[in-house]
Amino acid sequence: MLHKTKFPIFTKEECERIVNEAEDIASKIEWTKNRHGNFPTTDLPLVELPETMRFLRLALVERIYPMLKVQFGEYLPDPSKLRLADGFVVKYDAAGGQKELKPHRDGSVVSFNIALNSADDFEGGGTWFASLDDAVKINQGEIVSHSSALLHGGHGITTGKRYILVGFVILEGYDSWSMRFYNQVRNL
Repeated sequence: MLHKTKFPIFTKEECERIVNEAEDIASKIEWTKNRHGNFPTTDLPLVELPETMRFLRLALVERIYPMLKVQFGEYLPDPSKLRLADGFVVKYDAAGGQKELKPHRDGSVVSFNIALNSADDFEGGGTWFASLDDAVKINQGEIVSHSSALLHGGHGITTGKRYILVGFVILEGYDSWSMRFYNQVRNL
C-alpha cells in the first residue's frame, strides 16, 4: 500500500516552475496555515496556482493516474475513476516556519507527494510511515504514493526549506467501497 518511484515523474524544470509560482503567489496572498483542521500545513491550494493547475491537469492524466493504476490497480474496482479531490503545495521551513507534520491519516483513497526541490536544499525531511517506523525520502521530481489510511507524517527538517506537491485522490462514484477499503487498510 506504499510505493516510491525510482525515477522522477516531474523534471527539475517542472518542479522549479511550481515552486516559483507558489512563492510568487504567496508573496501576494500568503501561505495558508489552517486549511486541514487538526493537521494544518503551510500550503497553497492548487486553485491559487493557475499555471500549476494547467500543467497538473495533463500530468495527472498522462503520468500520475497511469502510475497509480499500476501501483494500486489490483485493489481498485475501477481505476479509470481516479480523481484529484484536493491538491496543494506544502512548504516546510526550518528557519521559523513549519518544520514537520504530526502523524495522521488522510481522508481520501490514495495520497501522493512529489518532491519539488533537491534534498540538498534541506536536512531531514521525508514522509514518515508508522508501518515502517522510518521516513521515506525521495529526490526532486520523484513521488511517494500510499493508501490514505496509512498512518504517516512529515518528518522534520532541521535546516533549509522543503517543498512538496500533495494530492488526495478519490475513486469517483465508489464512496461506500472507498470507506470499506480505507477501514480495511487502517486496521492492518
